[in-house]
Amino acid sequence: MEEHEGNAGNAPRARWTQLAALGLVMIGLAPFLMLAGALLWGLDVGDQIPFFVPLIIVPWVAAYLVWRFGTWAKIVAIVVALAGLATLFWTAFGLSYPASFFDFVPGLLVIPGAIIAIVGSIAGIVANRRGHLVDGREGGERRAIRIVVAVVGVLAVGSAVLSVSSRSSVTTTNAAAQVEMKNFEFDQATYSAPAGASVAVRNEDPYTHTFTIDQLGIDVDLGPGDAVVVDLPDQTGTYVLYCKLHTADPQNPTSDDMAATFTVG
Repeated sequence: MEEHEGNAGNAPRARWTQLAALGLVMIGLAPFLMLAGALLWGLDVGDQIPFFVPLIIVPWVAAYLVWRFGTWAKIVAIVVALAGLATLFWTAFGLSYPASFFDFVPGLLVIPGAIIAIVGSIAGIVANRRGHLVDGREGGERRAIRIVVAVVGVLAVGSAVLSVSSRSSVTTTNAAAQVEMKNFEFDQATYSAPAGASVAVRNEDPYTHTFTIDQLGIDVDLGPGDAVVVDLPDQTGTYVLYCKLHTADPQNPTSDDMAATFTVG
């Protein structure tokens, strides 16, 4: 019965309720980390705050509702988890970059968190109908929570270590051009360098970017803080330089894309 999961903090709750709440906390933690990373690196995120703040608050409010109330709150949790998954599905691409903490960990949180919240909410609804109420974490739910927290924690720590230890740096005194990536932009709208020359590229963001020029066959990943030298081929022309992770249409980039013009000649 619904009243069994009443409003008292110590009232018995349906089994799997805490697991469902954990999944929702994970969903909200992903945009929180992305926003925190941007703020810590001094990026201009003013226009992104209206997007990120609801994605943080709504799942955490839903987690509180699941914790305090019964079936209706779990239905809300399922809706919130599906909405979070639909909105933040792109964070899964960050799993390809374990050496970039603020890319990898959000990807580690969103999809597993949504699955955990949905499955836990459904299991909680069933448990409530069957009268399977508990005073705290028991049995399978306790083990599941411990496993989830342990796996996420270990992988997050590993990503943090890799983000620091795997940074590349090079001497750039002989480079014909300097390219800096900062605030999801290239520091110049246009670049130029002689054919066959070297270009020094540095990523100053806490996220992974790429230095990509399709026509020249150049596609280099740069993790946070990475500095590399890219050798240009002996092929003159003017090309689109872009980050393939943050450009929607490299053939026709807009001001919202991370792209620039690169002239080789």
